[in-house]
Amino acid sequence: MRLLTLGTGLFLAAISASAAAENRSFTTQFSHCSEFAGEGAANLAVAQKLVPAGYTITGATSGTAPIVIRMTQCAGVQVQGTPSLPTTISQIGINIVSPDGTGTINNYVIVYVSNNPFLVLALQRAGAPARYDPAITYQYTLGSDGVSGTLYGAAPNPGVPAYFLYGPETEPPPNSAQPFIANWWFGEHAVVKEATTLPAISFGTSGVTFYTSNASVLGALIGGNAYSAFTTLSLHGEYDTGTMIVSVSGGRS
Repeated sequence: MRLLTLGTGLFLAAISASAAAENRSFTTQFSHCSEFAGEGAANLAVAQKLVPAGYTITGATSGTAPIVIRMTQCAGVQVQGTPSLPTTISQIGINIVSPDGTGTINNYVIVYVSNNPFLVLALQRAGAPARYDPAITYQYTLGSDGVSGTLYGAAPNPGVPAYFLYGPETEPPPNSAQPFIANWWFGEHAVVKEATTLPAISFGTSGVTFYTSNASVLGALIGGNAYSAFTTLSLHGEYDTGTMIVSVSGGRS
């Protein structure tokens, strides 16, 4: 009887953990968005301190770690039935090998900041390190030629020292849209997965430079105050719709 009771207790605990994870999972819809996405080489030793041992940093054998910096602005973001709000988001992470074999790109979250309180709260409940910053700024100004533009982005309160983006960008060429799936992970053993599916995103070029304090963890990753060596990719993206599914695999991260 004791074994039966113990087994029943473990079963109920597993159900409870599964239900808790399910309750922390959610879906978000994005509409009419513009973004910057850049990837280049960062300090491997610093990156290894930020990424749990259960993940594999891509290209680590070269002595560097790929850093991914992204900032996006959407006309509307709706989180699991909440009101749709104009939203700015910035993410910084380390590129990793996909833990589950999915995604066009997979990154481990170092920074996530947004001015959408519903989104930030939902991510925090899921166990992800999201931070609310109403002052985050994304300004993409298209020039008179309708092709070239300039991006200014600022995250004054990201949970680390402030950082900024500034530089020229170009509009995507016509009829260049492609599907893209971006997975962002957090927590040991892939506890939190943020999977964003973009059915059609078009990419133009970008010459943006990233600025931050050289005394911060981001400064240590890029090796100074400014970083423009986005040699893997440096893109201005535009997409009309996207869906992010945040799933939680179990216990707290």
